[in-house]
Amino acid sequence: MLAFLLFAVVAPAPSYTDACPRGSGGEVVICGSRPGESPYRMPRLPERYDPKKIRAETNVIAGVNARAHVDAVDMPDGNRSNRLMVTIGIPF
Repeated sequence: MLAFLLFAVVAPAPSYTDACPRGSGGEVVICGSRPGESPYRMPRLPERYDPKKIRAETNVIAGVNARAHVDAVDMPDGNRSNRLMVTIGIPF
């Protein structure tokens, strides 16, 4: 164990080749490469976005599913009660 620790302290730092040009003064230089046809552009989004209703639902065990949803109710005193509801269902 002691030999390993001594080797870790004495081992030289790994060398690497710096292919990026150096900036002068206050310049920020970003260097790197990405594979692909157009490496600096984000992929195009579909022309038509088809919104879907998002449902937080999962199968807990075989034949039992759980669903989370939110609900809001106006109380008699004028306040609004926001609720997180969890429903567990068993098909029959």
